[in-house]
Amino acid sequence: LVLIRCPNTECHSSLSSTEVRTVLTDSQFQLYKKRLFEHEVTNDPRLLFCPQVNCDHVLILPEEQISFTEQAITCTQCQTTFCLKCRCQWHPNQPCSDLITPDEMNAESNIKRCARCRFPLERTHGCAQMTCINCKHMFCWYCLKSLDNDFFLLHYERGPCRNRLGHSRVSLLLHRLLVIGLFIILTMLVILASPLLILIAPCLICYRYKQLKNYFNNSTIWRRTVQEENSSTTNNFFTSIVECNISSV
Repeated sequence: LVLIRCPNTECHSSLSSTEVRTVLTDSQFQLYKKRLFEHEVTNDPRLLFCPQVNCDHVLILPEEQISFTEQAITCTQCQTTFCLKCRCQWHPNQPCSDLITPDEMNAESNIKRCARCRFPLERTHGCAQMTCINCKHMFCWYCLKSLDNDFFLLHYERGPCRNRLGHSRVSLLLHRLLVIGLFIILTMLVILASPLLILIAPCLICYRYKQLKNYFNNSTIWRRTVQEENSSTTNNFFTSIVECNISSV
């Protein structure tokens, strides 16, 4: 882990680079700074490493390119043009799904890339429902299909991934009952809270109206006071000039 937590159980902060430096050798600290930099780039959606071999340039993505879609982007250092979604050489007439390597399609492979951001992930055992630690995308480990909207995990009821979730039927049933229960509870809370919200809404509106009214009144008083002070200062200035002229005459 790049972020090193304080060993004190009552402290929830992380050690700074200066504190880490005191217990590491020069080579270890250089490696730590490298890993820290890679961690910051990986977790910042605006930053991206160039996928070209021997090029470690970091690209800054414009706001319209932050979403991982199939679009071309060119490295400003090595001039390599690649696909923002799959990180492969730009393929204008070919979908990203056709460029997935055989190792990634291998259902038994221990290392695969996230289907959305191409972040490498490793799975040794356990549930086949994976969540990318980089972009939080949820997908099936075996076929890389998205599970973001599959709340009941129906993907594992049919097709080549049937019964390959990694949990028993009882656990899967309990999961679905839990989802249904949460949905019912949220629905009941909304229904029960609706009358209360209707009663509270006028009070909140009145309170907000009074706040805005006081704000504008105070602003008006402040502007008026400033104008009066400026006017008084100006009058005093001209009065002093007139008095000086009269005295000189």
